[in-house]
Amino acid sequence: MESTCTVRKVLIFIILLVSFADALAQESTTRGRRASNPPAAEATITVNEQFLNSFLTAIFDNLQEPSMPLTIGGMAPSAQCASEIRLKREVEGVRTAVHFENGRIVGPLAFAGAYGSSYLGCIEFSGWADSEVNLEFNSERRALVARFRLRDIHLNNVPALANGPLVAMVQTAIDRRYNPVDLLTLEQLSTRVNIQPAKGALQLRAKEILPEITPTGLMLHVIYEFVKG
Repeated sequence: MESTCTVRKVLIFIILLVSFADALAQESTTRGRRASNPPAAEATITVNEQFLNSFLTAIFDNLQEPSMPLTIGGMAPSAQCASEIRLKREVEGVRTAVHFENGRIVGPLAFAGAYGSSYLGCIEFSGWADSEVNLEFNSERRALVARFRLRDIHLNNVPALANGPLVAMVQTAIDRRYNPVDLLTLEQLSTRVNIQPAKGALQLRAKEILPEITPTGLMLHVIYEFVKG
């Protein structure tokens, strides 16, 4: 009986010793991994729908309506017909706005404009479109860029003969002339901090902007490096 107890104690001791050694090995590996791959310095900016829609309101209240030319076949705008599309705050009850939906940024985009047709004269129109905004970080532009994609374009006051070509021109004007839009650059998010007790300063250099769309808002993960300066 005593021999059996002794063997059992030896086995328990060996198991504990092996477990302890394994734990030390794992901790050593973890420390080595942390030392070789330190976590990135990250700051997170959260933007909600209210902020973005208030920003849109400020654009329409304080600045000119964003506009872009509508041209086809080399025709140029004239004094009689501007041949342009203008983004509007609201058209027939449809307001330009932003919503977060299923991991996407969507919303109606209201517009109005005119087009000088060689066959139908100056066609004035208004309308709206379902839009989607895609965000990505562009390393070459060193900026967070947005690309607008229009879906289901609705036009008002347009002759049937011109509806199809005009829808195509509106789509092209937004896709090719407006995209992409630089929302934030790395330079705008970088700064310099004086640290007087340390008799120096640090530069906070933004290296990357990673967007994340959640049900409640847009999160911008900004990766930084700290450099003496």
